[in-house]
Amino acid sequence: MMRSLIVFSVFLALILATPQPTHAQSSSGNPDAGRVLAKAWCAKCHRVESETTGGFVADFTEVANLPSTTAISLRVFLQTSHKEMPNITLKPAEADDIIAYILSLKRK
Repeated sequence: MMRSLIVFSVFLALILATPQPTHAQSSSGNPDAGRVLAKAWCAKCHRVESETTGGFVADFTEVANLPSTTAISLRVFLQTSHKEMPNITLKPAEADDIIAYILSLKRK
């Protein structure tokens, strides 16, 4: 009985000491800065705002509302080269901003 209590106490202490994410979808980026970057770099091929017309491929609002769209999935996508996309090298802060912007388009 005493051994079980000790094991349980250690387990509980480990769980409480482990930092927990505050929000699984959070991004440290600035959505306003991401919007500016998206308009400058992405708008030739993507519809980056709902008010704009044009774009040949994925609409950012549609991308944001896909069930699979998360901060992690967007980061992986932005860090992976794609045959159809120009090879744009984003700084980590720029990627954070674009991710924050796309996630801001998600319907609540």
